[in-house]
Amino acid sequence: MSAPRRSWLLRGKPLENRDEAPPGGVTEVVNDGAPDIEVVARVLGGDGEAFGILIRRYEPGLLRFATRMLGNPDAAADAVAESLVRAYRHLAQCRDPGRLRSWLYRITGNRCRSHLARRHSNDISLSDVPAPALADSSDTWAVLERGEQVALVERALAALPAEKREAFVLKHVEGMSYEEMAAATGARIPTLKMRVHRAREALLAALEEVVR
Repeated sequence: MSAPRRSWLLRGKPLENRDEAPPGGVTEVVNDGAPDIEVVARVLGGDGEAFGILIRRYEPGLLRFATRMLGNPDAAADAVAESLVRAYRHLAQCRDPGRLRSWLYRITGNRCRSHLARRHSNDISLSDVPAPALADSSDTWAVLERGEQVALVERALAALPAEKREAFVLKHVEGMSYEEMAAATGARIPTLKMRVHRAREALLAALEEVVR
């Protein structure tokens, strides 16, 4: 692949080789609606600038996912930037470009877990956040995210073990099917269903504990 332009995602971020950074913020590259498989073929065929289409297409969701995983927008931006660099460098290793979204989320999930592993402490207190009023709904995230509950939910999410947090966010924030989640995490569907169930129970229990 030809050397692409430096991505705005990598602002202030040192790289071992900036010539291998994925392109982004390139005005001549537009999200032309082409299927992922066609865009990937263009990139692998030497059109490095076409990777900007994939950045525009998936970066917002990846940032949302990483922010929920790490609880810090700056750390999330770093994780996504690192993930996109890795995705660009190893795009040929994506076995099924038609499922590129899951592949990108898998890379980003791995980067988030690496960031979490480097943290010296993951102690999170819920006591300094206003108590929310819980409600029952099938749309778990929409209910939990209302009004003054947002800050509390973010803290409660961050307190969950990484695997449960990841499963909950992929399902209830990113709206993935269990099949997509399996491709993104490498976990079996029954395992993912159990993680989502337990994450939801743990999250609601944490919120209810504060309300009491």
